[in-house]
Amino acid sequence: MGYYFGTFDQSSHIPYLKKFADPSLFPNDKFFDIRFFHYSFFWFIFIPFYRMGILEISLFIAHFLATFLTFWAIWNLTKTLFNNPLASFLAVITFILPHIGFAEAPIFEFSLLNRTFVLPFLLIAINLYLNKKYTYAFLILGLMYNLHVVSVNFLIAMFLFDSLLKIKSIGILNFLKRLITFLIFASPVLIWKFSNSHVDIGLERSWFYTINNSILAHLFTLLTTNPLINFVTLNGIATIIIFFLTMPTIKTNNDLIIKNFVVATIIILVVHAISISWFPLTIIIQSQIIRAGVFINFFCYLYFAGYTAELISTKKIDSNNITILILALFFSISPLVSLVILLLYQKMKNEKLIKLLKIMIMLIFIITLIALKIASIWKPGIHIGPIKDDNYDVQMWAKNNSGKHDIFITPPALWWLYNLEWRVISERSTISTLSEVLEGAFLPSYIKYWRPRFEDVAPGALAQFSVDPLKNFEITKQAYYSLTKNDIIKISKKYGAKYFVSEKPSRYQLPIIYQNNKYTIYKIY
Repeated sequence: MGYYFGTFDQSSHIPYLKKFADPSLFPNDKFFDIRFFHYSFFWFIFIPFYRMGILEISLFIAHFLATFLTFWAIWNLTKTLFNNPLASFLAVITFILPHIGFAEAPIFEFSLLNRTFVLPFLLIAINLYLNKKYTYAFLILGLMYNLHVVSVNFLIAMFLFDSLLKIKSIGILNFLKRLITFLIFASPVLIWKFSNSHVDIGLERSWFYTINNSILAHLFTLLTTNPLINFVTLNGIATIIIFFLTMPTIKTNNDLIIKNFVVATIIILVVHAISISWFPLTIIIQSQIIRAGVFINFFCYLYFAGYTAELISTKKIDSNNITILILALFFSISPLVSLVILLLYQKMKNEKLIKLLKIMIMLIFIITLIALKIASIWKPGIHIGPIKDDNYDVQMWAKNNSGKHDIFITPPALWWLYNLEWRVISERSTISTLSEVLEGAFLPSYIKYWRPRFEDVAPGALAQFSVDPLKNFEITKQAYYSLTKNDIIKISKKYGAKYFVSEKPSRYQLPIIYQNNKYTIYKIY
């Protein structure tokens, strides 16, 4: 997956961190009001490192340690579940490569985020729960709640669901003890939340349709005219089927617990489907509960590894079939491939057919990598600091040659997986960007503020949006470059913007004060 600084979700978190560290940055930029509604203390940890000038290396070290700890947790959790070193080995190898599930979210990501940091601790909590160390499991969840509320919400739902199913054997007092342990250690962020805002159970359909139709359809829409979103949904469903196919016939107590976890997650996904289809409650949309599917993805491949290891250990499968299973386990970026192999491998006796399937698995894998590479979705590489390309260069000019109060009109569609958003390096405000929808998903009132500003810099774009983010980026780009000189001056006067940034070859009859190979900065007044 590689490592990148300042891109993807960090495009908002890094500017927020800088704003907390230096309140004089981004004056009067309402985008930064949203940071008070990110109920997490995680980024505060890195403020001292930012002030010392070592933010980039500190984030990389934290990401490296979190990644290592996640693999360590996978090994130990697999050991608890299967008590088979081969299963642990296969699981670790399996998770090196990403596997598509609900919300397109892989287990490992290419930059440090609070959700990636808390993941190994959540896996440790699951292991403790399976080993009947319930107080410690709920304690860890409480602590991690202060760092990433959304991820812990899913796990606390799983734990409580399993506990309630066994309430007679557990006892009310023990159940309350677990819950109180969690609440005590989660209290800092809970106090912050309820002293700042309430739980919003209202309906904001306009807000929901805006964020869904712009760039967040993968987090909400399950079935649509977009084949890619439908493909992702099918892969998510495949992970559920694989999990139940690979569950042992004779189940241990731990197997039953994990099964309860998966059932709880399926209930969450059903609630999500009902909500987005008929009743988009604000709190449900804000919580992005489809992300719970990441845990089904995780348990699916964990049990697939355990199933394969058991077949090998008991010699219940011939070498040809085991090779097919291992290839499907390691190289199936799409769980649909794994599901097909699981359904067919026992029936395959023809050696030529088996050989053909082996080739097809690897061929699909290679073609997938090539397609992802061409689409710039897969770009492995280690970038501890920001990539110093033309985008970085133009932002550095803005940082070094303008005042903190200066406002820029910038291309609203700069952001993508590996691109630096304008505020990250420049530390200067802009009128509006499409990526702000990512943050507007947490605060409905911000979208009301954002919409007219976005319409000014990308006129007519919103009306053309569908649930195809890539197409929406292109629509936004075309709308921005439809602006005339008079439009730019009008926007400048309306918002007090001093500079206009464009990508080449677009040119305007305005004074050029800086340009590089890709960008031009014009001074408006």
